[in-house]
Amino acid sequence: MRSLLKLLAVCTLCAAAVWAQPRPEKPFSPDLLDKSVDPCTDFYAYACNKWQAQNPIPSDRPSWGTFNLLQERGEYMVRAILEKASENKPGRSGNEQKIGDYYASCMDEAAVEKAGTKPLDRDFQSIAGMKSKADLAKETTRLHREGADVMFSFGSGSDFKNASQIIGEVDQGGLGLPDRDYYFKDDAKSVELRQKYVAHVQKMFELLGDAPEKAAAEAKAVMDIETGLAKGALDQTSRRDPQKVYHKMASQELAALSPGFSWNVYFEGVGAPKFDSLNVAEPDFVKQMQNVVNSFSLDDWKTYLRWHVVHDNAAILPSAFVNENFEFFSKTMQGTKELRPRWKRCVSYANGDLGEAIGQIYVQQTFGADGKARTLAMVEKLEAALGEDIKSLPWMGEETKKQALVKLAAITNRIGYADKLRDYSTLEIVRGDAFGNAQRANTYDLLRRLNKIGKALDKRDWPYPPMTVNASYNPNQNNITFPAGILQPPFYDNKADDALNFGAIGAVIGHELTHGFDDEGSQFDADGNLRDWWTADDKKKFEERTKCTENQYGSFVAVDDLKLNGKLTLGENTADNGGMRIAYMALISAMAGKEPPPIDGLTAQQRFFLGWANVWCQNRTDAIARMLVTIDPHSPGKNRVNGTVSNMPEFREAYHCKADAPMVNQNACRVW
Repeated sequence: MRSLLKLLAVCTLCAAAVWAQPRPEKPFSPDLLDKSVDPCTDFYAYACNKWQAQNPIPSDRPSWGTFNLLQERGEYMVRAILEKASENKPGRSGNEQKIGDYYASCMDEAAVEKAGTKPLDRDFQSIAGMKSKADLAKETTRLHREGADVMFSFGSGSDFKNASQIIGEVDQGGLGLPDRDYYFKDDAKSVELRQKYVAHVQKMFELLGDAPEKAAAEAKAVMDIETGLAKGALDQTSRRDPQKVYHKMASQELAALSPGFSWNVYFEGVGAPKFDSLNVAEPDFVKQMQNVVNSFSLDDWKTYLRWHVVHDNAAILPSAFVNENFEFFSKTMQGTKELRPRWKRCVSYANGDLGEAIGQIYVQQTFGADGKARTLAMVEKLEAALGEDIKSLPWMGEETKKQALVKLAAITNRIGYADKLRDYSTLEIVRGDAFGNAQRANTYDLLRRLNKIGKALDKRDWPYPPMTVNASYNPNQNNITFPAGILQPPFYDNKADDALNFGAIGAVIGHELTHGFDDEGSQFDADGNLRDWWTADDKKKFEERTKCTENQYGSFVAVDDLKLNGKLTLGENTADNGGMRIAYMALISAMAGKEPPPIDGLTAQQRFFLGWANVWCQNRTDAIARMLVTIDPHSPGKNRVNGTVSNMPEFREAYHCKADAPMVNQNACRVW
């Protein structure tokens, strides 16, 4: 994504950053522990009760945790970068001009209000001019280029069975609600939410000037079409199985699935290079899309397209649209009390559209080459521990172990920032045109991704900019990515002892490495190809062990009477447990037989587990907790902590827990 070019000097931004920086996260202290709770009874409460009490959910957030704290610190830094770049002075670099003018345009709320809905007129006029359903391909093409999510999605990715090559991908899309299950769940809360969604759609049409009666009919048409599309979509759990989302087809085979949609018109118009085959992730969705096209009138489809134009652009429209969008998607669905300040929203949009240009400056301030070297050294220790873990597994045969070690050795580690710069020279950013800037950025990014089709995989491309507070493993590329954004306290603290760091960032690194061997990642080989490298007997034993994890976490209550989906969260839970185990092994190896003296009365082993718990302390609204049960493959923080430590005899020993203590799982689950 980038090599470090000559960037703005750090000192030029220091003064601008000081006024805005939030207070730094306090280092770990035993004062944060709730000693009224027995760690063997509820380790999460012991480690996080006081943190939760001291860190209520901000009014503009649906949840709050250490990830959010780090993310917010990054937002203040990016704000300083953007405000510096937005000074319209001679001598700015090309990237400085783009990020500065983008941010200045977004912050010019008066100009956005004055423009009103005029920026939508071109789209609305084009939609109104459709003569027949045959025009759906042309309109979908145009709207996809602008960033609207209509009918389906189209992009590019590695061929699952030839990972070195990039192919086109057609996938499900076109829904306004977060997931297909939202359209079909029949419990009272889900039914009520659908009713509120329809009311929201109606209000948005009314804001466009439609009479209430007409807007109500339009909202019903939108809901009916989206429900029809959702019938063909896979749920989140099914989509975790790569076998269910890989169907390589010739272009003619795709056309046969939906003969009423002009795919040739679409592919030529959207800007894709010529190709003979592509991955149709969900053939049943494409078939169902054709059924929905046939079942609804041209006027209904015009309404659906018009809805998605306003829905997908609501964030950069006047405040009436922004506020109504917030009322449903943030307040109703997530329990957020207040809209985020405009500067935070504009920072988020700039990060999304020009993140790698901003990231070049961010990296120099926060990470640098030294941080990259330190983290790579820790990764090497974790990989060595995972190798020892694989070799010692009692349930896995030698043939499968050999293949697993080959895969482990092939993992590529991407730390901090990319070595390849993204070229934004073709992206036009015009000061004063917030709407146009966002749409041109969408077009730029789509064409950037589509231009990869037919080419060899470039492993230097990163999935997100360096200020992202996240990490990932890509099974199709067999690599892990740790951006600079997450490699800071409390995840990694150069001033902390090894035990805390191994329990925090070490376990997170181990988590990502273990993803290569969870129920999904284990289906890909060392080269990233979808290939079964297991013996039949070992595969059976592996599935028995993952079933234990699925059942354990499926018994946890997320909110009210709603339990976690053990199958949806299986990969993340497997990675948590594996990551903790290999991080612990790496810590013991680093100690080299020498027990360090206790710190604040806590042994290294105890601090290791506290490092893990500290990462996952969080508060959530009930609304967001309910929403995430449906769409999030990650368990809530409490379950990530207690579920994992309860499976580790090392935790029992560290805290001297009795055999029947709640934090000692009587049927301990272990895969890796």
